[in-house]
Amino acid sequence: MQISLDKLIRRETDKLDLNFSQKVDTISYCDNNYKLVSPINLNGKISSTKNGLYLDVDVDFTILDQCSRCLEDVEVPIEYSINGFLVKEDYDEDSFEDDDAFIYDGQVVDIIELIQQTLDFKIPPRVLCDEDCMGLCQGCGANLNKENCSCTETANDEENIDPRFAKLKDIFKND
Repeated sequence: MQISLDKLIRRETDKLDLNFSQKVDTISYCDNNYKLVSPINLNGKISSTKNGLYLDVDVDFTILDQCSRCLEDVEVPIEYSINGFLVKEDYDEDSFEDDDAFIYDGQVVDIIELIQQTLDFKIPPRVLCDEDCMGLCQGCGANLNKENCSCTETANDEENIDPRFAKLKDIFKND
């Protein structure tokens, strides 16, 4: 999703309105590829200011992630704003110390790359399909939301005793 900045750079206009939607299959973040189940919607503008090109856009899309407890697929809506200056690679960091600065090459800015850079704190670290999700059984791996556990507690207790603690089991036999 490339946006040409040519008109802003040549000062033919002082503002470039952005209002579009584009279907993208996946987006990468922290070595994870997330499948998108909705198009990326972008609404905002790029303005020419005395300090440079200022980006002010709202982004929303929906990704497919896995529940942290039962590993079922969950649709996670993501909605946030990107605000900051678009700068060349050799910019003066002191000039933008109070604002975010996004590096662009040539005459275009890649919106997908900007989204990938700004996903910090936007994707929840722990996704749940439901607050009451019971997760997976530790013994048999059954999804406890859909089926009952197929292992018995006595079998689990007898089979999973750490040999270093086997003698402790004898202490409680007389109770």
